[in-house]
This record gives sequence, C-alpha cells and structure tokens, in this order.
Amino acid sequence: MTSTPSQHHTSLARTLGIASVGLGASELIAPDGVARVAGVRPSPRTRRVIRALGARECGHGAAVLMGSPRLVWTRTVGDVLDVALLVKGLAGSGANRRRGALALGILTVIGAADVYAAVDQLR
Repeated sequence: MTSTPSQHHTSLARTLGIASVGLGASELIAPDGVARVAGVRPSPRTRRVIRALGARECGHGAAVLMGSPRLVWTRTVGDVLDVALLVKGLAGSGANRRRGALALGILTVIGAADVYAAVDQLR
C-alpha cells in the first residue's frame, strides 16, 4: 500500500509535533542540561527562559498533534524566537560558543524542516 501525498504531509507534521513535545519536556525537566548542551551558562534567568520555551514547545506539539497539521507554522515562529534567544545567550559571559555554533546549526536544520512541513501543508 502506498501513501498519498496528504498522508505524507500529515505524517511529517505529526513527527514534528512529537519532537516538540519531547524537546519541550526536556526543557521543562532539565533546563540546566539544555543550557549547557546549547553552550549557554546556566543561571536562574536562563532556567526561567528555557522552561518558558519548553512550555511553548509543548504547546506547539499539542497544537500540531491534536489540531490541524497546518499548525506546524507555529513551530517556525518558535524557531525564530529560539535562534534569537540562543544568540543573545551566547553573547553572555561564560558561553561555550563552539557548542552554541553547533546548536545554531541544529536549530537551522530543524527550522528548515519546519518550514518545509509548513509549506507542504499548503499544497
């Protein structure tokens, strides 16, 4: 049995929704670990910001999984915010810019997947 294009589009959006929930949960549960992996120095402020981003990410995932796959657009907006906040965090003292550059590269790939999925939903 072959899948139709609409099944493919929905499957990609669903996969991204599941990824959002997983990433969001990690940001809520272990904000210091997420900060270190991203090259940002953990602090009370970064903990608050990362937990807020985690709640937002879980919301994106829930919206995509329980609503229309077209809501994957919400992830693309979140990607822009994530990049901006990571750049800000990497400008601070104690940042590991090498890890930050890797995290920015990963965010770029994730953002491209989100844009692809969002545009794909318009077809």
